[in-house]
Amino acid sequence: MHGLLLAGLLALPSNVLGHPAEPPNSVNVTHRHIDTSAYFLPQLSLYNKSEDVAEYGGDNITGSSYSGGDHSASNLSSEDYVTVATSLLKATLPYASFRLIDDHYIGDSGIGHVHFRQTVYGIDIDNTDFNVNVGRDGKVFSYGSSFYEGEIPKANPVAKRDFSDPVNALIGAINTLNIPVTAAVGEVKTTPIEGNSTYMFKGTTGALTDPTAQLVYLQKDGGLHLTWRVETDVGDNWLLTYVDAKKNDQVHGVVDYVASAEYQVYPWGVNDPTDGERAHLYFPWFKTGSRNWHIDGRGWHTTTRGNNAIAQDNPSGGWEYEDNHRPTNPLLIFRYPYTQSMTPPASYRDASITQLFYTGNVYHDLLYILGFNEKAGNFQVNNWGKGGKGNDFTILNTQDGSGVNNANFATPPDGQPGRMRMYVWDTSTPYRDGSFEAGIVIHEYTHGVSNRLTGGPANSRCLSSLESGGMGEGWSDFFATVVHLKERDTRNKNYTIGEWASGRQGGIRKYPYSTDLHTNPLMYVDADGLESVHAIGTIWCTILNEVLWNLIERHGMGNVNKIKPTFKDGVPTDGRNLAMKLVLDGMALQPCLPNFVQARDAIIDADMNLTKGANRCELWKAFAKRGLGVGAAYNPEKRVGSSRVPGGC
Repeated sequence: MHGLLLAGLLALPSNVLGHPAEPPNSVNVTHRHIDTSAYFLPQLSLYNKSEDVAEYGGDNITGSSYSGGDHSASNLSSEDYVTVATSLLKATLPYASFRLIDDHYIGDSGIGHVHFRQTVYGIDIDNTDFNVNVGRDGKVFSYGSSFYEGEIPKANPVAKRDFSDPVNALIGAINTLNIPVTAAVGEVKTTPIEGNSTYMFKGTTGALTDPTAQLVYLQKDGGLHLTWRVETDVGDNWLLTYVDAKKNDQVHGVVDYVASAEYQVYPWGVNDPTDGERAHLYFPWFKTGSRNWHIDGRGWHTTTRGNNAIAQDNPSGGWEYEDNHRPTNPLLIFRYPYTQSMTPPASYRDASITQLFYTGNVYHDLLYILGFNEKAGNFQVNNWGKGGKGNDFTILNTQDGSGVNNANFATPPDGQPGRMRMYVWDTSTPYRDGSFEAGIVIHEYTHGVSNRLTGGPANSRCLSSLESGGMGEGWSDFFATVVHLKERDTRNKNYTIGEWASGRQGGIRKYPYSTDLHTNPLMYVDADGLESVHAIGTIWCTILNEVLWNLIERHGMGNVNKIKPTFKDGVPTDGRNLAMKLVLDGMALQPCLPNFVQARDAIIDADMNLTKGANRCELWKAFAKRGLGVGAAYNPEKRVGSSRVPGGC
């Protein structure tokens, strides 16, 4: 197993800016998670956007021109775009040693995405990534890098055995982070699984799978640190802990694959029981995204199980799911009673399971059409020979007993299942089931999307800095908001997150998502001093909400009652789906561990690729309104805001 991310949705409004007093009647959130906030990976990435790359010399690796036309297929061959990407890396960093990561693909926008990892003496520098985006014309469109350019160690540590026993590193990680795993020297045995630098531990207790340790370098504070990357999956946290290879009580960084969130069968577009009525839906899947929700190429399932997801209740809060309860019907008729007055939650568990299975599958199919498909690292058991790694449907647990008033999603790399846990909320009487608030489910699932797209499907560590982790929360809020827009909505409408499940008027963010600066005054520079990913995420979603409404005002809302987008020449014809498409494409373009400025540039680049920049001014005006205009700059202590737009806008 390689990096996994556990992301969280819930943060109380009082925490959004770090200092306001807590509002009355605050939600009592239960946490079993390990606090890793002191161990974020450093923000190191650079992103060279398309207009900068266009000035770079070289016949095979320059330019960003596009011929337009159908974006559903690419003119690139696998050899061509990987060769172009490799040539760029060699020309840019001629003295760097590296390896090609086996997750390159050509997205449905026609861009080839290639990812590299830097190595020293054959050992990965784990937080160095070089991503190249190659256009349909075979030229570099944009690229990002966090490669290390400092002094290289003079000797190969593997040859000298200049590091501690991996068991000591495991114990160091457990002790430093209070990981609920038991391991004792003399009782734990190591088994090599990849040469002499990766080991599996036998004889531990408390983890869902046997922990592993891999010898890697970590780039930090201007130098390289030899570390043991210790991987422990204990459910609430799936951790990669970078333990110093000599001083095992020193931790240089932590990645947590698990992402937490907040909040339906209520039809798609109905956010919660106050937003509409339940309906009987027949054959709701998209043939483009799913052949059928109950087949996976291995069999026909008459329960809430299929190629994209497996849904069940989990009252014990445990990690086994195969034998948990699921509703079963040989005719695939899943009709179960539910009203808001029913209690206890277990009395309507089949309705809850069915709702969660429905929401997760519809979102899978929508994302598929927008570009999050097999090659891009989506969640499916069977990829039907279309690329990517299979065997990774989404495990959907409802009424999960491991917590209340929250939800979470764990995102390992492509080929390993995602895991969502939806909780009951005890802040109202009767209690409320988070699976009936679609916004929470979509928020959680989007953590899986943003982690698979950023940095490539094989790397789930690319949203593990404070700012990039915050953007992960913002993307999740953004998609949760976009999918339940109504035909009558305008930019004057405000949107909340978690309002129904929490029973809190106004939801669980400090401000509602609004384009009115009086209602929501958040600006880019308000991220200064924030230490909460949810607070940072609220700013990022606020900015993306401006993007959304600028695009809707130009291209229209489209038919909100039709889930499947309409395309012309590969471009969504309405502003709502276009906004989602550009944000998704931007995730695949941006570097590993991006910041706001880089993510902004990637979205603008995505539009350049998809529409030849037809929406350039709408995008820049949206970003500039919230202080992320031309000249805005990232500095973790003192960000530079700007309301300027480029000439011509």
